[in-house]
Amino acid sequence: MKHFLKISLLLFTMALAFAGDEAGGVAGAYLRMPADARSAALGNAATTVPGDVNMVNGNPAVLSSIESKQFSSSFQFLTLDRSYQSLAFAAGLPPRAGMTAAWIHAGVDNIEGRNYSNDYTYDYSWSQNAFVIGFGIQILDWLSLGVSGKILSDQLINSNSSGFSADIGALITPVNNLHLGFVYKDLSGKVTWDTSAEPFAEFQTRRVDRYPAGYHFGISYLLSDRYLFTGTYKYSTEIEPTWHLGAEARVGEGIYLRAGADNASPTAGLGTQFVIWDHIVSRMDYAFIAGRVNEGISHLFTWFFYF
Repeated sequence: MKHFLKISLLLFTMALAFAGDEAGGVAGAYLRMPADARSAALGNAATTVPGDVNMVNGNPAVLSSIESKQFSSSFQFLTLDRSYQSLAFAAGLPPRAGMTAAWIHAGVDNIEGRNYSNDYTYDYSWSQNAFVIGFGIQILDWLSLGVSGKILSDQLINSNSSGFSADIGALITPVNNLHLGFVYKDLSGKVTWDTSAEPFAEFQTRRVDRYPAGYHFGISYLLSDRYLFTGTYKYSTEIEPTWHLGAEARVGEGIYLRAGADNASPTAGLGTQFVIWDHIVSRMDYAFIAGRVNEGISHLFTWFFYF
């Protein structure tokens, strides 16, 4: 445990040293956020962590390591009337493959609308949704490949948009417990807005929001079947590159402690795993996210089932 704490502190210090600023106001920001408590507590460094349906958002190739059926439900408490939820299901496909279906939602409520005279008009909301289908297969003892498609849908007042995006990933295992990963994120990602309804009908504009493509490089190592260390470097030609580091320790029977740095933003969390009935196992995860400057802290909860 002492060595785990020392290495975790070193990882966090490295993240602070190499971190850059992430670009705000770029389409698809909610899909670059961690969708579950475990990956959030690990600093959003989920590119090479196998055996967990929630890590598919980081790399679809990890689906090849899914053995049992899994179901996950997550909810994040955010400031400024924002909400963030996800549902995910995965199942193994013998002999060496897996698939997933997931839903990711982000939204903002109670936005106060005003006209050019600064007079109050009405409250409105904005919601974003991604419906994900993914598949992964182990083609060699040391190589797995995966792909996921995301049907995108955004809505603002009476205006809505639709689009598509895809991720392609690879997971390499050169030696036991060491994983290397690469992901091409948001291939051809974009949404096209329909502004024919009120209150935008008079403008009749056609707007296309493109998702910035990204290249993620990751590494993870499981030490003594108890200590997990993981890191991811995310690069894009359209937004600033970011560093993500995390560590996890199994400190008791079904008890996990986690810490990380999400591009210099501290994260921490814990998980508890227990048997509900017969072969049904549940895991409850919590993550504390410090957030960016002026964004405020947030809390993310995940309820996970293996069956």
